[in-house]
Formats: sequence, structure tokens, C-alpha cells
Amino acid sequence: MNNVINYNNDKGLLAYIEFLAASSLKPRNGNTDPVFDFENALDQTEMAQLAVDELKKIPEVNTLFQERWLPVHLDLDELANFPEGTLGHIYAREMKARGFDPDFYKKVPVVDDISYLKMLWRSTHDIYHVVAGFDTDVIGEIGLQAFVLAQTPIPISVMLVSFGMVMISLYQPTKFNDLMTEIARGYRLGSQTQGKLIAQKWDQFWDVQVSKIRASLGMTTIDSELATIV
Repeated sequence: MNNVINYNNDKGLLAYIEFLAASSLKPRNGNTDPVFDFENALDQTEMAQLAVDELKKIPEVNTLFQERWLPVHLDLDELANFPEGTLGHIYAREMKARGFDPDFYKKVPVVDDISYLKMLWRSTHDIYHVVAGFDTDVIGEIGLQAFVLAQTPIPISVMLVSFGMVMISLYQPTKFNDLMTEIARGYRLGSQTQGKLIAQKWDQFWDVQVSKIRASLGMTTIDSELATIV
């Protein structure tokens, strides 16, 4: 049987157990390195390759894999000069207001499709928050991961959604209903949005109104459910 757990797959499971034990999901001003270390550990699991294989079936995403496209360095001061309501202006405003660094994520050399997928996800993740309308707190983050999971089979999203449910239920049980509501909202929005967030070359949209971006992605029918990061 091809799906029998082997040593390499066990590495991913052990990394997940250690990740849970460390309670490593923290706000941006905390240490997020364990999140990226955990994602790196998933490289050797079968689902990582399956995720790449599924994503490359989408023509627009396959083009990105072939080009190895990644967004250029983000200058928040430059982006802030775009008109109000544009992706660049809102992104810069939100990042500055929260004290976030656009380059906070761990870099890895792009040597194959799996490493490219990681860098693509890491370098565009904060843009997703603006476009999909999810907050950057823990519950909002897990809601966004549910959105991504509904659109694309990225292993780290699967693990972070499950991790969020475990950690909130154990340590913040009064927030569990809020978490499940946000997970349900995220998955529903992701399922209903035809345009794939991961398929976009986002640095081509800095001067475009977020409302127009959402419309082009097919999110116009669900605007009433979007959070107010606009």
C-alpha cells in the first residue's frame, strides 16, 4: 500500500505533536519561527507533494510555478501613497498600524516546487488578510487559513486550522464558538470565491481598488460577510 505511514511521514506527525506542545501560534510580535519550522517539517510528507500536484492543475498557478514568480520587495511608504481604497494603500495602512514587518517570514532557497510554494504562500500571506477581509488576531488568522484551505490544499493551512481548534478549546474555551464561527465563515467564503488567491500576481494590483479586486475574484455576492479591513 502506498499510503502506509513511513519514517518520512512520521517526521511530519512528530513535528505537529511538538508544535502543539510548544503552544507556538502567537501574535506577530511574538515568535512565529516555530510555525515556519513546522511547515518545513511537512516538506517530507506525501501531502506536500500532493498539494503541489493539485495546484499545478490550475493553469494560472502552474504558470507561477514555471516562472517562479514572487512579489518584489514591499516598501510600505511607497504603497501608502496609492489612493485610498486601493490594495497598496490599505495594505500599507494595516501593516503600519499593527507594527508588522512585510519581511517577517523565514526565507528558504527555492530549489523545487515545494520550496517555491512555501515562499509564494509566505510572501503573499498578509495580502490575503486585506483581500479576504480577515483580522490578524489568532481567530482571524485561523479563519483565513480555513478560507485558504477551501481554495487550495496547502498542508500548513490544514494543520493550523486543526491546531487552532485544539489550542483554543484547551486554553481559551470561552472563545471556541467564535473560532468555529470564523472557521465556518472562512471555509464558506473560500468555497464560494471562484478566483484563487494563490493564483494572483499581487504586485500588479497595488493601484486597484480592493472592491474591484474582490469583484474580479467573484467575491461580490458575499461582501456582507467580509470583515472591515477596507
